[in-house]
Amino acid sequence: MKKKSIVVILLVLLAGMTFLAAAGSKEAIYPDPEKNITIVVPHSPGGSTDLIFRTLAEEMKRVSGVNFIVTNITGAGSATGTNEVINGKADGYMFLGAGTHTTAATMQGLTKGYLELDHVAALNWDPFIIAVRTDKPWTTLKELIEDAKSRPGKITLGNAGMGGATGVASVGLNLAFGKSFNVTPFNGGADLISSVLGGHCDVGIFSQSEVIANKESFRPLAILADERSSLASLDSVPNLSDAGYPDITIPGGSFRSIMVKKGTGEAEKKWLAETADKAFHSENFQKFMKNSGLIPVFSTLEDFAAYDATIVADYEPILKEAGLYKLTK
Repeated sequence: MKKKSIVVILLVLLAGMTFLAAAGSKEAIYPDPEKNITIVVPHSPGGSTDLIFRTLAEEMKRVSGVNFIVTNITGAGSATGTNEVINGKADGYMFLGAGTHTTAATMQGLTKGYLELDHVAALNWDPFIIAVRTDKPWTTLKELIEDAKSRPGKITLGNAGMGGATGVASVGLNLAFGKSFNVTPFNGGADLISSVLGGHCDVGIFSQSEVIANKESFRPLAILADERSSLASLDSVPNLSDAGYPDITIPGGSFRSIMVKKGTGEAEKKWLAETADKAFHSENFQKFMKNSGLIPVFSTLEDFAAYDATIVADYEPILKEAGLYKLTK
């Protein structure tokens, strides 16, 4: 009886160990098809950044068979959403819809940002456009600037948040013209759009795609990129040089990318990069970018890290000149 009892106990223990080994093996599989991979977009729903990552999420889901979901976490100029990723697990199941907004928020001391994130994939640039509601009196950028100089602080220049790239661009523009504007941050692109359309803000710095989505209501005055837009509906909009201001240098667009919390495994980062590559080069995403006038700059991992270093180098002098640089490494 004792021998039989021992045998039974050993069999039970063996079965338990087999179960645990199987469970552990299942946990080791990445990605787990039963889990969602969350893309944290640190801006409001409906803005250009949100639309880009929602479109990408659908394509990443399609090419991989894994469920990608987008969650919008706004606040502090993208820092709140960024911190959600930094404070989460480094397991590959959450990544940040990052970009120049991450760079700006990090340098302003709003988040540890890129200091606590690893590079997965660079995506594209969305050029900035200075635009007003169609019933406003200004038909050119020069008219707007001259009016602002004649009435310092009276004309509201809105942006999508001081931690974001449009915030840096609006401060740079204001400095270039003698602090003539009343620079006002809003809670993301969607909030800025509604404020300009509602008459609560005089002029805004928008992404190109935001202007296109509201083309019946917006009058674009100038594009901040070095080149004119490739889109037929915006090809007549002058850049700063064409508008008569060739010496003004400010951020010309919003860069979008994918970043994960530092400590995420190399295998997980590689899988995310490869999946992003397939999704980015899919027919649907390429068509979306072309229709939105986005400028593709795809790269992954180490190549993306090197590219991002050039963006950081470009931003530092602008933020320091504006008195916004508060980064402590």
